[in-house]
Amino acid sequence: MVFQSYALYPHMTVRQNLSFGLENMRMPKKEIVRRVDSAANLLQIDNLLERRPKQLSGGQRQRVAIGRAITRDPKIFLFDEPLSNLDAELRVLMRAEITSLHERLGNTMIYVTHDQIEAMTMADKIVVLRKGVIEQVGAPLELYNRPANMFVAGFIGSPRMNFIPGTITDVTPDGLTFVGEGLAPIILASAVENLTPGMSVTLGVRPEDMVPAKDQKGNWSVAVTLTEQHGASTYVHGRLGTTDILIHQPGQSTVGRGEALEVKPRLGQWHLFDEQGLRVASP
Repeated sequence: MVFQSYALYPHMTVRQNLSFGLENMRMPKKEIVRRVDSAANLLQIDNLLERRPKQLSGGQRQRVAIGRAITRDPKIFLFDEPLSNLDAELRVLMRAEITSLHERLGNTMIYVTHDQIEAMTMADKIVVLRKGVIEQVGAPLELYNRPANMFVAGFIGSPRMNFIPGTITDVTPDGLTFVGEGLAPIILASAVENLTPGMSVTLGVRPEDMVPAKDQKGNWSVAVTLTEQHGASTYVHGRLGTTDILIHQPGQSTVGRGEALEVKPRLGQWHLFDEQGLRVASP
């Protein structure tokens, strides 16, 4: 098991931390040396073996904690939020290192995290839990593209999905009409099942799928409250009717606070959720 707090013995060297568990198992000394050296080489900490934890950086301490688990040659690794104590840049590097380690070792790894970026980038399969109850199980892109409910839709994806409350006003074989408070009606093409006019729903649209509207009919006008420039992209915060909304635009947008931005949901990139938060319609 690899802990969030590293759980290293501060009075022991790296070598002693790596070998301590094996010594308690009364493993032969030659085998202990072999396993410690092998783990140290694998994690590129072989030059740190005589240092103590206080002489190591956060990333180096995490490698030692992982190495201590590797020396025991387990069939299953359990990582308990191992990167939460690291700074943002180091978390990115350690995500890649742990993923590469998994590919080299081939062992099963159970990774507990509240960071959905870690879940999306590292997992083969994600189990989304809320209050001890499994909300959905699946591959990262399966959960991203087909969330079972609003909780999963809001958790998977960064920044989170926009949720716009409204009502279904019309249902036809070709789709349905959605009306949000203070918003123009929009027609959503979908295979319609068990949906009726007058039904209260929530429309979910990801920030990158709120796109500039080019025609003059049925646009949604966003009152811009804040613009964040990220260099390669721009995050636009605003109010859409009665709802706070976030829009992710590629490039460097010139829209500013107090201006109006005309948008529409991208064709085929939205979800509808019922009053219980369950997904009831998608393209």
